[in-house]
Amino acid sequence: MVGSLDYTYYKEHAQDVKLDDITSSERNKNIIQKLRDGDSEFTSLYILDDDRNGEDDEFIVLEGDDLGWLGYFVGENKRLGGLFIKCYLPPGTS
Repeated sequence: MVGSLDYTYYKEHAQDVKLDDITSSERNKNIIQKLRDGDSEFTSLYILDDDRNGEDDEFIVLEGDDLGWLGYFVGENKRLGGLFIKCYLPPGTS
């Protein structure tokens, strides 16, 4: 597991990162690509712990998803107007 990376690392590697290496599914890969490329049609993102509606704007967090990269691309995106997070922690965690 990679330790915490800083902003400079993400900025320097953003265009070269292999999306298959940082995502768990084709849908999550497509979301990261839309965020990275500034897709003007992609204006809202739902980060969820399970598949709700099967929509193209639902990033389902699974093993293999690098949330550091997701956070970087969300933060850099200028078109995203809505960010919704709905994840439940297992009992006994915080």
